[in-house]
Amino acid sequence: MGLIRLGLYRIKFSQTYSIWLTIIVLLGISIVGCGNIRTGDAEIYGVAKFKMPAFTQTGSNKVQVFSEMHYQPSYKSQEGPRLLSHPESVPVTGREIVYYSLSEYQDLVMPELSYDAIKIQELYDINCLVCHGQNLDGSGNIVKYIDKGPLPVNLLESSTQDAKPGEVFAFISYGGRQGFSSHIRNRESASPMPSFRYLLSEKERWDLVKYIQSIND
Repeated sequence: MGLIRLGLYRIKFSQTYSIWLTIIVLLGISIVGCGNIRTGDAEIYGVAKFKMPAFTQTGSNKVQVFSEMHYQPSYKSQEGPRLLSHPESVPVTGREIVYYSLSEYQDLVMPELSYDAIKIQELYDINCLVCHGQNLDGSGNIVKYIDKGPLPVNLLESSTQDAKPGEVFAFISYGGRQGFSSHIRNRESASPMPSFRYLLSEKERWDLVKYIQSIND
């Protein structure tokens, strides 16, 4: 019995030792060490060299955490890895065409789709109201917290109301004018407005276009 107790004691001691060793290593890096966020190479000067977690393509600064459920991938129970099709292939459900000039989007014609006023109001309230406000005038609750960068656009102004539907569709899809400008230059968007092509279906974005441009009718 004494051996068993001693064995448990040694296990607990070993676990405690490992925890403290980890803490000491992390403190050592922060005080007398260095690390490379891209390669994961870390060193405590004159003591040890080792590997830490790293994102080799972008560095740790590219890890983003979103609270919106739109960004949350969901997987079925025990779902295995899937062999995805070629990125340029066309799925059976059809594929949204991506353009790289504003003139091409301006030429788009709003599709004839069923329009549910209650659902589109909910769609706007969930995705747009916090920035553009209840009255679409750019006075959403988020404005009081913005101390730099562009403010939400007043969607009642002629720049939106008189724009071609395809143009408004492009701005919704790519994060406003700033986001679309990054898209056509093949750069990552720095716009505070999200790219709703990742969040909403093509129909939902066209519904928003119709809702926004019919608000004064």
